[in-house]
Amino acid sequence: MNNAFLKSFKTLRQVYADKAFSSVALNNTLFNCKKQDKALITKIVYGVLDNDIRLEYIISRNVRKMPKADTLLYLKIGVYCLAELSIPIYTVVNDIAELSKLSGDRRIVGFVNATLKSVSQNAKDFDDYPENEEEYLSVKYSYPLWALKKLIKDYGKDTAARIVSHIYDHRTTARFVSAVDTAQIAERYGVEAQASVFEDGFYIKGNLPNDSADYTLQSLSSMAVARICASVTPQSGKFLDCCAAPGGKSIYVKQLLPNVEATACDIYPHRVNLIDGYARRMNVAVRTVCKDMTENEPSWNERFDTVLCDVPCSGFGVLDNRPDIKLFRQNKDISELMKLQYAILDNCSRYVAQGGSLVYSTCTVFDNENGQNIRKFLKEHPQFAYGTICLEQFPSANGEGYYQFLPHKDGVQGFYVAVLQRIG
Repeated sequence: MNNAFLKSFKTLRQVYADKAFSSVALNNTLFNCKKQDKALITKIVYGVLDNDIRLEYIISRNVRKMPKADTLLYLKIGVYCLAELSIPIYTVVNDIAELSKLSGDRRIVGFVNATLKSVSQNAKDFDDYPENEEEYLSVKYSYPLWALKKLIKDYGKDTAARIVSHIYDHRTTARFVSAVDTAQIAERYGVEAQASVFEDGFYIKGNLPNDSADYTLQSLSSMAVARICASVTPQSGKFLDCCAAPGGKSIYVKQLLPNVEATACDIYPHRVNLIDGYARRMNVAVRTVCKDMTENEPSWNERFDTVLCDVPCSGFGVLDNRPDIKLFRQNKDISELMKLQYAILDNCSRYVAQGGSLVYSTCTVFDNENGQNIRKFLKEHPQFAYGTICLEQFPSANGEGYYQFLPHKDGVQGFYVAVLQRIG
């Protein structure tokens, strides 16, 4: 049996059946994998999840009745390999049929074999998509229809189409603490590096050694939010990160401003432990607190120069890392998230000192969770007004009070940030 297909199937089953986080399930799988299988397993797992709606649609056009559970998953893996990978057709059909023997049912094996043979006839150039424009975009780019409609409402059809059709390159980014260049990274760590918009951030090809204080894996979007926070914080000021786990932004702010008093909070003890471990690894002193940030702490009122509310969100700006979000997130979740986001923002605004800054950020692209929350907040809190984003590496955002980053336009994950200054 093809080991890469088997490992991919078992990993995907954890995501589909148990709703495991794709990144966690995949990392656990790769830890015990042969080196030659890792790249293919990663490609299949992320590829199937990212193309789920399209794969299911293609299957539906080749069967009388849609299969369920494991049988459907065998077919999704097979169809993805046929449509997107350069694996010979006979290899895919035979190996997936062999994989389907795990079912213990010869009828399922025959069904999988026959369906994949049918799909293979036009898998590479399949174009039998729905005629309706919205359904076409949803199916072709595997974007939930409800989410696509929200994008169209927020941005218009043209921009919505660009957002859902954007192809991510899935490059790993690492932030280095000391000044280095690409040649030094290659020499010291044995990986290929390419410069990014930030002088301390690099795209990495290869595997960096673990547990080093010299660098940390961190997305450019996370780095950008931390830099914005640092730009509005006094050199010896007080900084509060309200939803901090795993701690990347808090630690970066502290490294940018060594004399800052940094406090990082999260609601769950195990997540606070993540921040503590992260800080120890990076040799950074950050005070951690386990606290529900929707509940006021009177001793913190008007104490901090900068308060960051990087709130829980739908995550539709980071689908490159979390394609499973498209499987399980529903439209009804947005209104509940908005309530939580606003509750955190409202409460934590009390912690901002006179003249200080409140920074709000999410990793999503929906206006409900972003601009709508901020507009409501400013209407109900006249003591705050838009401040200024200082991020010279992104001229479109630099100098604005708020900005929505979009992958196709800005070359980074989709995230939102607003800087609000307390003026009264």
